[in-house]
Amino acid sequence: MTSIHPTAAQGFIRPNVYDRGRPNYPAEVLEPLDVDSSTTVVDLGCGTGKLTKLLTTTSARVIGIDPLPTMLDAFNHKSLSVPVVNGAAEAIPLRSRTAGVVACASAFHWFDHDRAIPEIHRVLEPDGRLAIIWNRRDELSGWPAEFWAITEAHRGDTPGYKTDKWRHSLDASPLFGPIHEHWFDNKQELDLEGVLARVESISFIETLPPNERRLLLDDCRRFLKTHPHTRGRDVFELPYRTVVYVSQPR
Repeated sequence: MTSIHPTAAQGFIRPNVYDRGRPNYPAEVLEPLDVDSSTTVVDLGCGTGKLTKLLTTTSARVIGIDPLPTMLDAFNHKSLSVPVVNGAAEAIPLRSRTAGVVACASAFHWFDHDRAIPEIHRVLEPDGRLAIIWNRRDELSGWPAEFWAITEAHRGDTPGYKTDKWRHSLDASPLFGPIHEHWFDNKQELDLEGVLARVESISFIETLPPNERRLLLDDCRRFLKTHPHTRGRDVFELPYRTVVYVSQPR
């Protein structure tokens, strides 16, 4: 029996907001995946297809997997010509040694690692690769750091890449080798409503009581309209550092 983290189950019920608000991944993330026409790539936790769309620019065979019906419905409406199935990292609905690459974009922190890591190992080919990808924003400075502090105050115990719990689990597993890191600059250019959609796309913001969420969005709007470095702007540039963590099965 596979269960979905309650914050994920309740925090991604508006895929249109997620799709509008979340940044894309830079094309450079494909380099460490090292795929070709002989590679099957499993996009595990594919969501609305942010990474999947980029993967379709390669010659690889791509399969999307996600446990949330809302995300799968949005994915199917994109007509990406990629098979997508309902499934979770803890019970991947694929045969053993199916995948050359298992990619987890903005998803690995949601997994039950004690169960998911052996499952990922099972579906990977012996010379395959696990690629864990995030658009990170935890080493920012200036107004972006101040802005995201508004939302981070509401995180609570919601899983995320910052805790490194995911990394400790992978490092401790005898099933995978060392983790190699590949970093790339990324940015997102959004108007005011786009930035607010970015905020609303955060799971622990979506799950706030409606009045509390409205007040937080008002705080974000006020910040962007009054901060000396954002006041009067029509377009806001949100910086990220995109990282691909790659590990191979033992």
